[in-house]
Amino acid sequence: MTSKNGKSKKSSSNSSKEISLLCADELGYLRFASSSNAYGAILHRFDSSYCVSNTYENKKNKETFGIEKLCSSFHRQMGCNLYAVARRNGKVEIVRAGNGGFFQPLYDKTVGGVAAVSVPKCVGLDFTEDGKQLTVAAEDGTVTVLRVKEDGEGTWKSGGADARSFALLKEDVARREEEGVVLCARASKDGKRLLYGGKGQGNDVKIVDVEQEGKLVWKAKPPPVNRLNYRAPPWVKCARFKDRGEANGGNESCVFAVGTGEKKVRLYDTRANKRATMEVEYGEAPVNSVAFSSVDEHRMFAADSRGKCCAIDLRTSKACGAIRGNSGSVREIEAHPTLDLVATVGLDRYVRVYNGSSRKCLGAAYAKQNLTCVAWDTFQDRDGNRKKKKGKRVDADNSDDSDNDDEDDEENDNDILPKKRKKKKSKSKRKRRRRMKT
Repeated sequence: MTSKNGKSKKSSSNSSKEISLLCADELGYLRFASSSNAYGAILHRFDSSYCVSNTYENKKNKETFGIEKLCSSFHRQMGCNLYAVARRNGKVEIVRAGNGGFFQPLYDKTVGGVAAVSVPKCVGLDFTEDGKQLTVAAEDGTVTVLRVKEDGEGTWKSGGADARSFALLKEDVARREEEGVVLCARASKDGKRLLYGGKGQGNDVKIVDVEQEGKLVWKAKPPPVNRLNYRAPPWVKCARFKDRGEANGGNESCVFAVGTGEKKVRLYDTRANKRATMEVEYGEAPVNSVAFSSVDEHRMFAADSRGKCCAIDLRTSKACGAIRGNSGSVREIEAHPTLDLVATVGLDRYVRVYNGSSRKCLGAAYAKQNLTCVAWDTFQDRDGNRKKKKGKRVDADNSDDSDNDDEDDEENDNDILPKKRKKKKSKSKRKRRRRMKT
């Protein structure tokens, strides 16, 4: 982590725990940051073969090769972490991550038209928990499901019989062809449910069955009217499913959060009611991203287009702390799947990592371009134990959270600090005695 004076500070996490993440920018580059340097700088930049580094072509890259969505998942059969990238020209690329920030492109597929103008914007990109299925949703309501597999020769395939697509509510697509129906879409970890929403009457939050090609299984009711007998039209900007836990009875597709353009954060439970079970007034700008904490199931995070980020307590339905440091619009906020860490990216061109409990900034790296999305390195097995890389990785069962690491650091520092303090006290006493004599 870098201080205001430019000096590096010691991170609260142990140096033996290497945690990495990827962030994407508007020019189409993937940037790699790691806790080995306290997230203080970008260690590696991966550019696709479609991107060029000429400054004259930057505007063209932004219009065609800019990255809109990014997601990650661990593939057990391949034994590596996979990243899926959705570009503005309709291409969906899958990248394999290796040690030291090494990336290898494995697969790319064009979803939509050929020309960049006719390609609809990608609004949803999600891997399943096992990394064998990828769900891609476009703003025109087209959903493409890619099932990935590895054959005996070691090549990675996805296509033909393993790829299928369907449309969401064809009548709505024809009625709102110019404006676009879907503004955001998220798939559950099991890949069976798809949550989507848009702007305008009839485009509130809906859940469809992916296996039955878009069959509607749940639809939210609009909120009640206010004291002026007015009900604002729906405007769904972001959404996120809650992971398995006691709060949702182990079902990962029944509890989800929604951020709206009316500066509100809503929490839905499909088992309880079709209306929101929680509604929080948030900031003075539309909410761009929401995320659930993987450590505390009663805490979630939200970020808006004015740089405001905070943690929300689901039990009290109130903000329990602010995440400071962002000076521009926050495009995405992402919580680590196993640790108490939160990462934010936005238009201030910084990727920042925070402690989820204390909300203390652990590091910030300058990426030189406007960032659009971020994803954590989920290189782990099914039991949640960290894999070992070059002998530097440790198991998560033997490792503690960041709060425990702070306590360990304090204990180690206490073994050294008393001696220094005694010397300082002795020097001050001598100076005082000399002054008294003079």
